[in-house]
Amino acid sequence: MTTISDDEFINTLTSLMNRPVKALSDDHVYFHGPDPQIMMHVWHEDGFYFGGTSERSYNPGPEVRANDLIPVKQWLVMELFDFLRMSQHLDAIGIAFRRLSPAPSWSQNLETGELFYEGSPTGILTDDLSRAAANLPWFLNHSPERLLEIAHIESTQEACQALFGIPRVPFAKPTDRQE
Repeated sequence: MTTISDDEFINTLTSLMNRPVKALSDDHVYFHGPDPQIMMHVWHEDGFYFGGTSERSYNPGPEVRANDLIPVKQWLVMELFDFLRMSQHLDAIGIAFRRLSPAPSWSQNLETGELFYEGSPTGILTDDLSRAAANLPWFLNHSPERLLEIAHIESTQEACQALFGIPRVPFAKPTDRQE
């Protein structure tokens, strides 16, 4: 059985950014993000997979929860997309700290935080006020491996076309934010 600490994708992702993975256990790994004081965590607990961050601490706050590890990997790529591009000497597309407009066919139950695709629950939960709630659905449309390929596309317009289906970043407008 593959554990999180043995996951090939996570190890590949972190090696591309020269960020070694450290294991707190077989089911909890972390590595330093773009800001060395911020640690990115992936863990399995009570039957769920989580992705979250911490600042100089080993106790992360969960930003995404899923029944499967794949959405957490997609969240990791989302969080690291610009840094990954810059570490490969490519231009960032500018999404590191910005909210995106709602992705087509995706919504969120504001009471539970669960993301829905075409009206059906996905089992993926995010805080409804987080950037992950707005941005993650765009990344859920692609496999983690495809997201890495997209991150390596030299042209920012072509990378945006592959990721968003348009040749630019669909930044959110103030009216896009759900209250």
